Amino acid sequence: MEVTKDKNPAFQDNVSCTSVESLPKTHKGVYFFGVLAALGGASVGYDMGAISGIMGGMPLFNDRFLGNATESPYRSGLLVAMMLLTATLGGLLSGNLCDMISRKYTILLGTWVFALGCLFETIGTNFAMMLVGRLFVGFGQGFLTNAIPLYHAEIAPPAIRGRLITLFSATSSIGTVVGYFITFGTSYLDNDWCWRAPFLIHLILCLVISFAYLLPFSPRWLIDKGRLDEARQVISQLYKLDVDHPAVINEFNIVYSELQHEKAFGNRTYIELFRHTNLRRTLFALFAGNGAAFTGTTAISYYSPQIMQQAGMGETGISLVASGASNIVALIFTMLTLAYIDRLGRKFVFGSGAFVMAATMYIAGGLFQGYHTVLDDEGNVGLSSTDARNCVIALVFIFQAAYAYSWGPVAYIYPAEILNQRTRAKGLALAYGLNWAISILFTFVMPIFMANTIYGGYYFFGGTCTVLFIGVFFMPETKGYSLEQIDKMFNPDDGGRDQEKVEVA
Repeated sequence: MEVTKDKNPAFQDNVSCTSVESLPKTHKGVYFFGVLAALGGASVGYDMGAISGIMGGMPLFNDRFLGNATESPYRSGLLVAMMLLTATLGGLLSGNLCDMISRKYTILLGTWVFALGCLFETIGTNFAMMLVGRLFVGFGQGFLTNAIPLYHAEIAPPAIRGRLITLFSATSSIGTVVGYFITFGTSYLDNDWCWRAPFLIHLILCLVISFAYLLPFSPRWLIDKGRLDEARQVISQLYKLDVDHPAVINEFNIVYSELQHEKAFGNRTYIELFRHTNLRRTLFALFAGNGAAFTGTTAISYYSPQIMQQAGMGETGISLVASGASNIVALIFTMLTLAYIDRLGRKFVFGSGAFVMAATMYIAGGLFQGYHTVLDDEGNVGLSSTDARNCVIALVFIFQAAYAYSWGPVAYIYPAEILNQRTRAKGLALAYGLNWAISILFTFVMPIFMANTIYGGYYFFGGTCTVLFIGVFFMPETKGYSLEQIDKMFNPDDGGRDQEKVEVA
């Protein structure tokens, strides 16, 4: 494909756009800014680890905020579900924000809103204040979970795009582990600082993440806004090359040409996501983004300590350690994906992860169905067999590992790749916003599920994972293609699948 400067004032040279083949093999600049942006994932993960440990293992917090045994399941579900509600709204709003104020400033806004929520949680004295804090935390999570993968997708070359977007999941896993074990450490305090301290540490973390102000703008966003000289400088900065290097010029020209073509269609709207070839892209993005919620991982992660106790770990401290350990396993498998995602391909990782998660849920449900027993006069349920208890605990670990290796990171990668520049911000907002919405339902009903049914939830999530496994076979592979080449997959008139695949290192 030859690109010339004819009729295009942005082109500075008549160079061959061999796309990413001419890009450097080292990507230090891209990795540096990718890691800096991904720190927001640590905040998202820390919240999950801390709040689940606090709600699941701190009587002082439960007595103050969750009320008596009758109110507790509903209040705990409300705290989590209302956070997910605002995360849904934040995710949906972030699409317009990313297009209007930039991906960079949306990341910053999400961080500051997150910090405000942490402040309310730290100084909270009643359920209403804690609920307000969770509402702000939700908005922050909604902004970050859209803006960060979007930013990563737009600064990364194809050879490392999957790896770079996986950084969000990796830092989220690290944050979850840190949150669990900080909560475990403070759980031994016999005053309110047992739960205030984890929230305060989270507030400090959010302030540190404000260094995201140092991020460059997405070059695709700059070109879209007509800030062409800045875009060339950013591409030069990312690739550590001179601004007049052929690889920098090629990258700029390809994106510029694609955006000029897209601008011919007028203003962007959400309706556009469901028109013509965009419909297929949107359906694939929604399947990947919302499939992650249907695995049940959000509910299982938030209530992991309670699940561990139900499986036989009666002491709060032990169940917290076990929950934290399962997240260490998840972190290890996320790191494996970080290393190999651009070699394995998206479909293989999606399919194998769904298969393993379905198997673990079916087996866990069968064990609870066959070996459950009432432990005390309060009706608490456990397993009568030591082997069954150990097996369920192992299955939770395996489930977390399978999710962390597959749908956890790749559900962020795939939607960011499959959507084009024109619809990417709004499409990701819709996909991740609906992800949060689905998580609201599952997370709110999970404590009620656990209180009223022993094994039904496991069978349900086993069934949803089975559906996901089948659906993967209908998805196109995106590994090894530039974002512009993926766009051509859905536009046969412009080259379609005859487009030559990029060889990646």
